[in-house]
Formats: sequence, structure tokens, C-alpha cells
Amino acid sequence: MTTNSTAKPLGVPIPDLWKGAHRDDRARPRSRQRLLGPSSIGLCRRRAAYEVHGTWPTDLDDNKHGAILGTWLHEGILRVLREQYGAWTELELTDGVILGHADAYWAPDRSHPHRQALSHRATEGLQLSGVGVVEDIKTKSTRALDVVVRQGPSQAEWFQVHLYAHLLRTGGLKDHPELPTGEPLPVDVVRLRYVGREYGQVVVHQRPYDEDVTKQALAWAEDVLAAPEPEAMPRDLDGPGLSIICDNCPFRSACWNLDQLTDDRAPQTVLAEDTAAITEALGAYADAAEIESAAKKRKAKARKMLDAADPGTYGAFKLSWSGGKPRPPEPDPEAMIRVLEGLGIDIPLRPGGRTSRTISVSRVPETG
Repeated sequence: MTTNSTAKPLGVPIPDLWKGAHRDDRARPRSRQRLLGPSSIGLCRRRAAYEVHGTWPTDLDDNKHGAILGTWLHEGILRVLREQYGAWTELELTDGVILGHADAYWAPDRSHPHRQALSHRATEGLQLSGVGVVEDIKTKSTRALDVVVRQGPSQAEWFQVHLYAHLLRTGGLKDHPELPTGEPLPVDVVRLRYVGREYGQVVVHQRPYDEDVTKQALAWAEDVLAAPEPEAMPRDLDGPGLSIICDNCPFRSACWNLDQLTDDRAPQTVLAEDTAAITEALGAYADAAEIESAAKKRKAKARKMLDAADPGTYGAFKLSWSGGKPRPPEPDPEAMIRVLEGLGIDIPLRPGGRTSRTISVSRVPETG
């Protein structure tokens, strides 16, 4: 990605922001220890296993603009929480197996371990209460933030913030100048704060700390740690082209054998290894097609019913309309062909390529 500029050329070099940003991002310290990070737990077991086994990434992209913007925004958010609201930020936590950094932590005032140490901080906005809170910050695109609004946090995100709470509660804090290290710190509430990268929207989810969620997360981690090699772990996501997480995974080529694909076949073909797997995929396709057909009919009827409805809020739903504006005139290919033929001019052609492959799946009638 080169620098785009409307500045007049003056013979003065213009630093390429994104080239430098990617170099800076790759130079950030990254642990090569074979410890699981809470942010990887609950996401994909094979990806986590690659990390645990110290596999070198096969895919380092130079188009991580959104992720880098998120990193810059994340740093600013933590500074505000630290300086304006008295949070302890970027706490290193580990139990020797899991290693992570909690974004923000507030200890309860009823049992604050180092209350006097706060005397040097601005206390006007200090957020001390009767409960301990650990918070994780997520920066999201507008589309991803909309998913959070509609569906709530993912299981992996709840796993992550619960594991931070667990490590704090079990004395996992390391090398901190103010808080006591190696001692349990109280956490009663876990919080996820989502911030939109485009417009700064903020969505917050919080809940009481739940020991059962932590147990599920630890069991997930134990499964990964027990794997003799990454390939022993299943792929928990749908793969490149179907999962944005897979699209941005640093191990996607190794995981999905992308270097071995031929004839533009989909990466997911590696999942159809034998007759049983193909039969299972056919069943999934047929089931989904039947559900999709029925859903399309319901959706089409509902759309017709709403055609005259005014925008507004109806119960738990909000209706809005877009489009409906007249389009400008467009070129008419058929008329152009007739004009060229009438003038006796050969019609320019380009390679036609191949038609797209279509699939037909039907159920074989059962025999008595």
C-alpha cells in the first residue's frame, strides 16, 4: 500500500504511513513462550495449538489497517481509563500455563490493597466501589459491532475476561509496582467494552463473575495443551472465505493446506477426506437447503406484508427503508450490438472463461 497524497510533487519524500505502521506492528514484543493467551481460548483449537507449539506464522499480511487502527485506539482508551478513572491497566497475569494481559482492573474500596498508593492520582473521576471489576476492551468495525448489539458477546470473549478474573482471584498478577503480586485480588464483575473504530460507538456488557464459565474455559485450554501436535486438534471455524477469523489467521495456509490447492477448489475440500465425510456434507447441504427454502418463503411473505408500513419502532423491532430512488440511464449492451452489426463492425470480444459450477443434491428414496 503506497501513500496517497494530493500534495504537489516538490521532490520531498513523503513517509508511507502504512508501511511504517506494519513494520512497527511486527516489531512489537510477542511472546514465543508456549503458554496460551486468554484471547485465544474458545476461538479455534487448532489455531491455539499452533501457538502453543510455537509454530511460525505462515501468513503475515500487509493489509492489517483495521487491526492497527484498533491497536492505536486501544492504547488511547487504556490511557483514559488509567488517568481519568484510576484503573490499573495492562496487568500481566499467569498461572504458568496461561499468560495474558488484562486491560483494566478496579479493586473494591472495601478491601483496597494499596489505598494510599492512589494519593498521587487524580481522584475526581476515580471509579472505586464495593466490587472488584476487570474489563477487556474490544475495538470493532461498524458491521462487527452490529453483531455484538444483536447477538451479544461471543463465548470466546466471555471466556477471555473470565480467565483474567480467575487469574487475579488466584494470585496470578506478576511484577506490579503498586498492587500485591502473588496474592488473590477480588473480582466480582467482568466487563466487555466494545468501541467502534469508525464512529466511536460504545457498547458495554457486564455480568457477575461465574465460576462455571471459568471451568469451561480451563477445560477448553486443557484440551489444546494435551494435543501432541496442532493437526491433532479440529478446525473449529468454517475456513477461509467463510470465517473472517480464518481469513485473518496467521496460520491459515498451514491449517487449510492452501499451497496444495489446485483448480481453484475451495479450501474446505480438505474436510471431505472420505466417503463418510462426503455423505455427511451432503446431508448438511440437503438439510440446510430445505430450511433455507422454507425460510425464504416466510421472508418473502413478510416482506410483502411490510411494503406499505411506515418507518418506526414496533415492539422489539425497528423498521427503516432505504433506496427507491430513480436510477440514471445505463448503457444498453443489446442496442450497442445492433448498431455495430448494422455498421458491419466486428463486435469486440473477450475470453468467456468458464461457467460457474452448480450443485444438485437430492435424497435417495428409501427402499423397503
